Amino acid sequence: MKIFSPSTEHTYHLGKIIGKVVPEGTVILLSGDLGCGKTCITRGIAEGLGITPEEVSSPSFTIVQEYGDKLIHVDLYRLSSAEDLEPIGIEEYLFDKRVKVIEWPEIAENLIDECPFEKLKIECQYEKNGRIFKIRGSEKILKKIENLCGGERCPE
Repeated sequence: MKIFSPSTEHTYHLGKIIGKVVPEGTVILLSGDLGCGKTCITRGIAEGLGITPEEVSSPSFTIVQEYGDKLIHVDLYRLSSAEDLEPIGIEEYLFDKRVKVIEWPEIAENLIDECPFEKLKIECQYEKNGRIFKIRGSEKILKKIENLCGGERCPE
């Protein structure tokens, strides 16, 4: 599924929808260039899960931020290899029942593949006058997102 976002407000709203429809434990994998909207969509996801969005900040320096019993936000941008994952306890987080949002997930792909929970992959790309979000996951979740977005998909 592809969704066009013309503004940060639209990106935030998309995140809020995603937060409302993902089941417990879901791993949301966010990739895309710096500044493309990963933290914005995460704030929306947080609100969709019932978390005050102003509490959410990019964990670029802390690597992991936990938000109560609902959300774990991980930013792997500063890590250089899979060996760097063990000290932060990424495996424990992946098997946690809370929703996980992982920015820059590429170095953790092998561990993420072993995770028993639903996975939702979101790739953000710059587009003239906005962003394109390519979303991949189970048909059940994608259908819920599509329905709450008003059925609007970007052409494939």
